[in-house]
Amino acid sequence: MKYLSSIILLVITLNVKAQFNYETVDKGLSFKSNDDRVKMKLSFRVQSLASFESDESGNNQEMKAMVRRMRLKSKGFIYSPKFEYKLELALSNRDQGITKDASRVSDGSKIVLDAVMKYNINKKHQIWFGQTKLPGNRERVISSMALQFVDRSNVNSKFNIDRDFGVQYRFKQKLASMPLTLAAAITTGEGRNITASNEENGLSYTGRFEFYPFGSFTSKGDYFSADLKRETKPKLAIGITSCYNENTNRSGGQLGNFVQLEDTLGNFNSQYNDISTLFIDAIYKYNGWSLMGEYANKTLSKDISGFTSGSGYVGQIGYLFDNNYEVAARYTSVDLAKGLGAELNTTEYTLGLSKYIVGHKLKVQSDISYITKENVADSNYRIRFQVEFGI
Repeated sequence: MKYLSSIILLVITLNVKAQFNYETVDKGLSFKSNDDRVKMKLSFRVQSLASFESDESGNNQEMKAMVRRMRLKSKGFIYSPKFEYKLELALSNRDQGITKDASRVSDGSKIVLDAVMKYNINKKHQIWFGQTKLPGNRERVISSMALQFVDRSNVNSKFNIDRDFGVQYRFKQKLASMPLTLAAAITTGEGRNITASNEENGLSYTGRFEFYPFGSFTSKGDYFSADLKRETKPKLAIGITSCYNENTNRSGGQLGNFVQLEDTLGNFNSQYNDISTLFIDAIYKYNGWSLMGEYANKTLSKDISGFTSGSGYVGQIGYLFDNNYEVAARYTSVDLAKGLGAELNTTEYTLGLSKYIVGHKLKVQSDISYITKENVADSNYRIRFQVEFGI
């Protein structure tokens, strides 16, 4: 609550000396200094989630209700439009990415998601510095506010490369009339909010290439789910990401627990590995229809127990009716490598129903999943209901 109070106080204070603006319900609050050297947009969002899961026999049941996400966000520029910034804070407990090794992080809450400065060299070239999302798989880079289902898929959960601290380069170009984008990043490789150094001095190297055979999407629709803009012509985006994380100590690279193994003397020693990750993804939209698919693969340089490797793929389809109700279906398969202490491989079938009241800013979503696990006789059912609102 203290963070929200501080933001409100800041808005009131700055409003006295700045040009305050509230365009529409879906564009947040913004204000600009009288000399046009500073512009800030403030927004927030909340996801309230209720879920129920049970196996087919009904012997193992679990019910949860929580504030899944609560975010405060700010973006704009400082002193010149060339110097953009983005800030995002996570205030709900479920959203703060707690790790099990307190020696690797500070004792305080890990509320910082994004804190990045973006320098616009020109319209085609950008340099970023700070902590933010890596140019990874599309499902991860799409905001959790802009999803077609209650949450991302199990493929994303097991294989994504999330956020990291470092420097990124972004480039936009056209080949004839076809837009192309390129992103490259050199980062710490240990994920967000890490305060301890990597004793092995490994870094992470990420590159992503995207192309748009039929031209750009309306209002950057390649990075939000559902065809809310009802594309009048077919639009397609295809992306490929490769990430090499050298000497990482975490099970998934930028995510997961810090891996330690016990030696013959009973001492626990940190383990390091090189993780290579490949993503291939695509999104298609036309006249209310949307399709999205992703393939993910992680490989290790050393077979050390505790690190995640394997592959998975996810495909989903949705149709948005004229009354802004959407029905969607998703298939998810995760095949984790054997012999590394991996979790059970899973397959999920999900049906979703959403009502977009003000696009992704105010919506009600629900989905039901049928989940099968390797070598487990009973399958699981999961039902989720979520309300999202924000400005």
